[in-house]
Amino acid sequence: MKLVVITLNPESSVVQRLVQSIKSHTLSVDEFYAVDGRAGTPALVKGERLSQTRSLLNRRFPLTNTEIGCYLSHYRVIKKAYDEGHNHVCILEDDVVLESNFGDVLKEVVSLGAKAEFVRLMALKIRKRKVVQSLSQHCDLVRPLRGSLGTQGYVLNRSGMKKVLDKGAVISMPIDKFYDSFFLWGLHSFTVEPHIIFENHVQSSIAKTDGKTEGGLMVNVGYRLVKLYRSLRRSYHFWVNFSDYSPAEFPEESVGKSQRLRS
Repeated sequence: MKLVVITLNPESSVVQRLVQSIKSHTLSVDEFYAVDGRAGTPALVKGERLSQTRSLLNRRFPLTNTEIGCYLSHYRVIKKAYDEGHNHVCILEDDVVLESNFGDVLKEVVSLGAKAEFVRLMALKIRKRKVVQSLSQHCDLVRPLRGSLGTQGYVLNRSGMKKVLDKGAVISMPIDKFYDSFFLWGLHSFTVEPHIIFENHVQSSIAKTDGKTEGGLMVNVGYRLVKLYRSLRRSYHFWVNFSDYSPAEFPEESVGKSQRLRS
């Protein structure tokens, strides 16, 4: 397994504390300089493509430069891990804190079967989910019905990496929304519950849209058609894989410590 911390400031005390915390779990870690979109649109490399047209159809907003930088940071870590032949990659953003059971549960996640392609170590939205199996340290592996938001920490196995690289080379949505579209390309998506990391949240460096839609009537019509298409594909995916998601219910207790965790 390759474990990577994505950061714009690897020398900061916050990042160094995270790195030391990871090492205390007898895990090795690579720091990775994030792609910085604060000064302008990041340059793309061979195989990468940006589609602001698709972004308008997906959400009626173009992607900001920092959203593009964040997306590329994750995508390039995955590509490097895949090209190096790793069977798993664990990606952590630099604003997370590890729970005491992080190392044990992470090792168990890595030992799961091939179907566990994408496993979030925390999420920001509480969703109905199916409890798939018990893990060590009083944790469960669960399968949410819908996308549960956030890329603060997750694990991809090799088949998951391949799907991300094949389907994610065209950038048309923020990286967490890309993962939440798992039903479009058959990415098997899970979450660890309770979460084994949480945010030490500070003001994000990722600029958001100003809330004003762009493109006029044609974009609005296209957006509604894409939204309908996504809804139909989600429903189709659920019914075809009904036994994988049912029975599903909301958790009865709190699943994590992140302040932004919400229903």
